[in-house]
Amino acid sequence: MVTYRRGGHVQGNDEAVERTCDHCDWHCIAGGYPELIGRYQSHLRDEHPEAWLRA
Repeated sequence: MVTYRRGGHVQGNDEAVERTCDHCDWHCIAGGYPELIGRYQSHLRDEHPEAWLRA
C-alpha cells in the first residue's frame, strides 16, 4: 500500500508525496520531493505566471 505525504521527503519505496495548487484544482502525486516541486513549478509557470514570479 502506498502512503502519501504532503510535502517532505519520501522515506521508502512505498511512499509518495502529493501537492495541490492554491490557485486551482491541480493536484499531483510524485515519487519524490524534487520531482513534485518540478511539476508544481512547471504548473505555476504555465497556468499562473504571476504567482510563479512571486514563488
